[in-house]
Amino acid sequence: MINLKVNDGGQVVRKTVKIGKPRFDASLVYLTRKFMDLVKTAPDGVLDLNEVATTLGVRKRRVYDITNVLDGIHLIQKRSKNLIQWV
Repeated sequence: MINLKVNDGGQVVRKTVKIGKPRFDASLVYLTRKFMDLVKTAPDGVLDLNEVATTLGVRKRRVYDITNVLDGIHLIQKRSKNLIQWV
């Protein structure tokens, strides 16, 4: 967050501007690449989705978006509710 003092017609007005992540940092392409880096370094290609969400700094819903596509093209398989394995 950045606090700004803006001169608005003779008055000084305080405004707060929230600065978030750049849009690319939250894209599915970027997150999928990071996910694949995690899969490559995981022992036996097994990942805990809770840890992935924490590591990537995203909600689990975004991780599910990635895993659903990779599962659909048979690159990963679900071992349990929160574990996936590279095929």
